[in-house]
Amino acid sequence: MDHEFSSNDTTWRSLLKTIRNTVVIIVLVITLIVIATLSIDTLCYNTLTLRLPLYPDAEQIMARHNFLRQFGMGETVIVLQTEDTPDVVREWYGRTIGETAQQHENDPFFYGFTSANWSVTRAEDGEGTQIILSGVCAS
Repeated sequence: MDHEFSSNDTTWRSLLKTIRNTVVIIVLVITLIVIATLSIDTLCYNTLTLRLPLYPDAEQIMARHNFLRQFGMGETVIVLQTEDTPDVVREWYGRTIGETAQQHENDPFFYGFTSANWSVTRAEDGEGTQIILSGVCAS
């Protein structure tokens, strides 16, 4: 009878050890996935905020994103409005984005994982300018 108890005890210890190891592996895999996701999201945010800067003193009319935060992983659309004329806004974006592009021309991530578009039009009410910023990263 002692022999059976010892065998059962060993089986239970082996089973508990297997369960513990499985839980540890699952926790490690989840942790690595979270770290990788947050790291990529941060790279996306840092890149897209440089590629699509917010126009100074513009009012945010609408913002939509489909993952953790705007300009992070996924898609982001932001609509801004300013009292400045479309020509002034276009000149600012052309100059600002052009300078940023020159600074990062040899950075493969800067253009490789992100897509950035901006549009400047006269505001719908005819006064001021509407700016649409659209960014996609790692999706």
